[in-house]
Amino acid sequence: MFSFRTEDSLTKQSGTFYNDSKEKIRCEIMRRMGINPGKAAVIMQGLFIYIWLTVLSPLSGTDTYYSVYLLCGGLSLLCLCRNYKHEIVVAERGRFLLSIFCSLFALAVVLANYVLFEPLSVIQNLFDLCCCLVGGFFAARAVLLYLLDQLPVKCPDVERCHGTLAFLAVFFSVTAIDLAYLLFAHYPGTLTVDSMTTIRELMGDSPYSNTMPFWHTVTVKLFVDTGLRLFGDMNAAVALFHGAQILFLAACFGYGVVTMYQSGVPGWFLAAAYAVYAFQPHNIVYSVVLWKDIPFAAAGLLFLTALYRILKDIGTSRRWDYVLFAIGAMGFSLWRTNGWYAFLVTVLVLLALTGRKRKKLILLMTVVLIFCWILINPVLDVLGVTETNFVEAFAVPMQQIARVVSEGRELTAEENALLGEIFWMDKLAVLYNPLTVDPVKFETFRYDRVDHILENAGEYLRLYFGLGLRYPGDYLKAWIDETKGYWNGGYFFWIYSKEVVENPYGITLTLGDNLIARLFGAVFRYLEKPAFLQPLTSIGLHVWALIACAAVNAQKKREELLLAVPLLVLVAGLWIGTPVYSEFRYAYPVFLGMPLILAATLFEGKIPDKK
Repeated sequence: MFSFRTEDSLTKQSGTFYNDSKEKIRCEIMRRMGINPGKAAVIMQGLFIYIWLTVLSPLSGTDTYYSVYLLCGGLSLLCLCRNYKHEIVVAERGRFLLSIFCSLFALAVVLANYVLFEPLSVIQNLFDLCCCLVGGFFAARAVLLYLLDQLPVKCPDVERCHGTLAFLAVFFSVTAIDLAYLLFAHYPGTLTVDSMTTIRELMGDSPYSNTMPFWHTVTVKLFVDTGLRLFGDMNAAVALFHGAQILFLAACFGYGVVTMYQSGVPGWFLAAAYAVYAFQPHNIVYSVVLWKDIPFAAAGLLFLTALYRILKDIGTSRRWDYVLFAIGAMGFSLWRTNGWYAFLVTVLVLLALTGRKRKKLILLMTVVLIFCWILINPVLDVLGVTETNFVEAFAVPMQQIARVVSEGRELTAEENALLGEIFWMDKLAVLYNPLTVDPVKFETFRYDRVDHILENAGEYLRLYFGLGLRYPGDYLKAWIDETKGYWNGGYFFWIYSKEVVENPYGITLTLGDNLIARLFGAVFRYLEKPAFLQPLTSIGLHVWALIACAAVNAQKKREELLLAVPLLVLVAGLWIGTPVYSEFRYAYPVFLGMPLILAATLFEGKIPDKK
């Protein structure tokens, strides 16, 4: 797809190469006019990128982290200059695929900021829109061209023979930091409303439901029951679970870092990866939060790391890699309802990429997939566990219908009657919140009428698509506002909670008043406030990086593409059915997996583990 200059097939014109006759003619005309075509193209693209940054500036009213746009724009300008000097040529097929990727990036930024361009009848708004589309296209193109030209970088041939020591160093340091936070600053940990639902179920005060994944609840119950038997205190029992979660996270982080170490990744990248895992405030706080999302994300990192080791033949403990892969894959498939589907797609992609070359790995993945399906379906049926209400998956359609109603659009008598069967219509328009479906779902939807939807599924499908055809603008805006946090920049939205909600179990939060607690508070304040650190918690930026890594590996036909697949499936699920527009914990697997995926994409080469 991407090729480099050969004097036989390409004509050099002032630092830029062209590979078709039309380009040669255009270049010759510009040369005779005294214009350097390569330099003119670079200046023109740089100008549009500058306009892109200007249109999206905070003064314009964008609600996105401007630091993310500034980072992308600055990086694209650097890549643009470098690409001009090194004369990259794009073949016809590669040019088409590159255009698709860059067009989607540019369109995503414009759609997420649609309020800046309304109304389009104003010439200035239309001009800004066109410039933003072109500038975003050139920004993405410059960066991706650079990545495709440079990656992967060959790792230096250095001896890495202290894998065990590296793992222990990461494991014990992360454990010490997180345990210190739990014991001296935030005992017994954080329990939100969702956490308390899990506690009620494992204590027998509520029937088991798969809304809070049953197998995660069972995992929590194992440690809470053990803590109650050992200590006779609910706070100590919850703290025991959080202690186990800390150990699991630290082990997964250590496994990931030592894998990068053994693969020959440069020291500066190892230090950065370790700092992200050990010192990022959200990783410290999440280690003591009772949410399914935390062990689920760690399990994802575990199985991706083991998968990478197996694919690249890293280290010598292959049997343990397969064991850890199975453990991580089962946790990933069982601890959140969409994990199994992401793992299924990963199996299918592996089959497409390798065919029968990876028989042992494919067999193991198939066994895990079937085993987890049995646990999720027949076993839960036998145990009488209530399934997740299917309405939970229809956040976006509910928001789109609510948007139409809240905008006062005209509805037929039949449409009003159908909607009135499942919504409290007097509340729907008033309670609609474009950033979350929760008010619509919990305060206007009539859960006692779920059976009515199933019985009249055809009519409701016609209603949904009929409204969409009549009011496509409302549907599009509702989707943008509900999902934009997962495909554009970053947004000011809460990342974690530090509370323990009121409960009948005697679980109370003890905030430490000591040197260690004050030190954590100071570090958190310093790392959370600076604008230049916002990219570290930007969901959209991490998703862009994930897609870019997948694109590079796909173009290079590298098996490392497989590492991005389960995370892309999870993200795509959020684009379709997220209940909140920018919920950090839903994208937490992406944040934990990105250091490994970046390392696998940026660098090539490994050093066997010598003992």
